[in-house]
Amino acid sequence: MKNTKQVFSLFLALILATSGVSAIPKDHEVKRSYKRFIKTIKSSDGDIIDCIKLTDQPAFNHPLLKNHTIQLSPTIFPKWGQSKQIDSKGSRKGMSQSWQLSGSCPHGTIPIRRTTESTIGSFANKNLTTNDASWAQNGNEAAIGYMNGGEYYGTEARLSVWNPKVDGDNEYSKTQVWVIGSDNPDDPNDIVDSIEAGWHVSPGIYPGDHQTRFFVFWAIDGYKIGCYNLLCPGFVQTSKDIIVGGVLTPLSSYGDKSAMQEITVAIWRDPTTFNWWLSLDDNNVGYWPSSLFRYLNKHASIIRWGGVVLNPNNDYKHTTTEMGSGHFAEEGFSKASYFTNIFWANRNIAMQHPSVVSTTVSRSECYNIQTFHAGTGDGTYLFYGGPGKNDKCP
Repeated sequence: MKNTKQVFSLFLALILATSGVSAIPKDHEVKRSYKRFIKTIKSSDGDIIDCIKLTDQPAFNHPLLKNHTIQLSPTIFPKWGQSKQIDSKGSRKGMSQSWQLSGSCPHGTIPIRRTTESTIGSFANKNLTTNDASWAQNGNEAAIGYMNGGEYYGTEARLSVWNPKVDGDNEYSKTQVWVIGSDNPDDPNDIVDSIEAGWHVSPGIYPGDHQTRFFVFWAIDGYKIGCYNLLCPGFVQTSKDIIVGGVLTPLSSYGDKSAMQEITVAIWRDPTTFNWWLSLDDNNVGYWPSSLFRYLNKHASIIRWGGVVLNPNNDYKHTTTEMGSGHFAEEGFSKASYFTNIFWANRNIAMQHPSVVSTTVSRSECYNIQTFHAGTGDGTYLFYGGPGKNDKCP
């Protein structure tokens, strides 16, 4: 099995190298994305949005997608065998992106955040994400709930949305869901292919920017090749209304139960095309083509929900970068960050609450995670987060 994985990785790496495509966007690739924009929108959050033709998006520069037929919508949508709660304790479902207040893109186009050589940060092409098996080595710290050892065809969860403090421009704080392909499903840390989506504060990707943004990500070969958003070929966007990398608004307010802001993220495998679809608040955003992956072209063997921060450990001191709301899990609703309405999908894309969610945390004195069974349509809650450096986490 390992040899098969190595052969596939070498084969894909050879294709990428000989075609001039990599996880790192070249200068000409950055410029090429905007040669034929149809409309430009200036957002109040500082972003410039270009509406480009659906067929001109960066995905189709990928060598495996040269003759790809665009799938405009899923052939099947998730079905809920159990009740799906619409609102949680007075919070409102769904958010907006700031740019939507300034305009919209026409049909047949997608909105893409304008990037240039100077506006693509260092983390667009390194320190891509966390492989939990090497937390100590790569500086990532995480608080995660997970399921592993089965065949999973998707997941959905509702995420509270905050604006955690990020200490430096070389750090980040992320809250996300993972769909993972592995050659050892019994090991929750064995990752070959990974699909991820959620929200983050990452001034390393958006230089100098500390706003909360929606993001997507994919990786293969244990994160040796991968990419955020549309910064390189891979993810195929179909929505004209949502920007990957766009600012989310409004945000949750600490202690105010009526002001909890949430997004619902769903990822599922289309049983006809085998592509992995993504929706945000029940709006289809786009998909990851199955041809990108070795193991996720069948099903996922691990799914996760949780938070990640990068701790560079400068001067042997822990970072003060916050995870989630910046408060520990035991503070509960309206104070700690949370996941709720957690589902996993079977082969028929029937969504159901997990009977058991396992948890893992890198350093519980810095960030932690707890499960809570609501006994309602909300299912299992995952409360998580923390302030980073404190008296018990020097």
